Amino acid sequence: MSDLPESLAIAGAWGYIGRKFLDTALRRHVPTFVYDPGVVPDDIDPNALTRMKDEAEFYRLPADLFHLATHPEHRRVGQQILFERVQREPLSILNEKPMASPESPEDCARVVAAAHRSGAVTLYDFPELYDPLTERIIERLCSYREVTVTDIALCRSKDREAPDNPRNYKRMVPIQYQESVHCLAFVLFVLARLRGSLAEVFEGGVRLRAESEPYEPPNPDVYPHVVDGRCRYRLSLGGVQIEGLTDFKAGAEFAKRRVFRGRGDGRPFCIEVDYLEGRKRLCIDGVEQTIDPRADSYESVLRTFARWRRETPRDDLMAGIYPNPVFAQITYQLSSALWRASRDRAELNFADLDDVLQFDAGFREALPQLPRYR
Repeated sequence: MSDLPESLAIAGAWGYIGRKFLDTALRRHVPTFVYDPGVVPDDIDPNALTRMKDEAEFYRLPADLFHLATHPEHRRVGQQILFERVQREPLSILNEKPMASPESPEDCARVVAAAHRSGAVTLYDFPELYDPLTERIIERLCSYREVTVTDIALCRSKDREAPDNPRNYKRMVPIQYQESVHCLAFVLFVLARLRGSLAEVFEGGVRLRAESEPYEPPNPDVYPHVVDGRCRYRLSLGGVQIEGLTDFKAGAEFAKRRVFRGRGDGRPFCIEVDYLEGRKRLCIDGVEQTIDPRADSYESVLRTFARWRRETPRDDLMAGIYPNPVFAQITYQLSSALWRASRDRAELNFADLDDVLQFDAGFREALPQLPRYR
């Protein structure tokens, strides 16, 4: 039995993330279908995959897993067709982030409700949550009889302003929604697994301060308004002190670094991990752990998705501590709070998880006041 899905259907296969999954599937000889109206890249063998020209026909395929590697506004049609199909047959869907466009937070609740009604296995692609490194961190923390996480440092950065990198010409949304969300999802996932539920992570309330700087894209003409490209923040989450940096500015280092500090069974501990492709590492209390630094994150997503689906009942996947729509909505809400705190340069406070879920950052109302690129 293969440890990967039997077949993969990718919407948005020529995009950055879609291409990562496409390359992985082709390398592992997974039968692959694609839908992308763009020009086929020169380095792709069209005979190695099945390209669908009609969108509705693509979403009627008998694929084992659908990956919607598209922006939220282009994801709606596919989700609607698949959610209707699942009334007649089981389906599995992997969605890209953010869950919704910054100006359409109401779409989160709509997707949560539709996914719940549909009966589909619907998860979101936060690669670090599927990575075996994360499971090793959780296992280490759970090995203590008594454990307290006191501090977490997060850094996710790369130079996305360099004009000689074709990737940098892909349009992005504010960095809080596009990249900080990965860091927030990672923290929530690990702490919830440690404490038993997402609600418990928010006990004690949330305090948030942030500041941001604008992104200077190589193609400003495709942006309707200026978006944030660097964000620094301090977050107090249920007593855990978190410092974060997401940075897409020119000259930024390439890093996906996480550091946990606390006390386990009365002794201090420090866990350092970097998820950067080709340079992955895990260090516990100053001792480098044996890992494969070149392990493919996108293959890990596919493998872990297949394992979760095989070993875990659908209702548990959709209600438990997994990157399901409820989880994705919480990360979206925290991302929107991060954007608002950055814009106002003022502290935001939330009493609990319900308070976070009711928050509206007012992004849509702020759009007319946002500056434009010259």
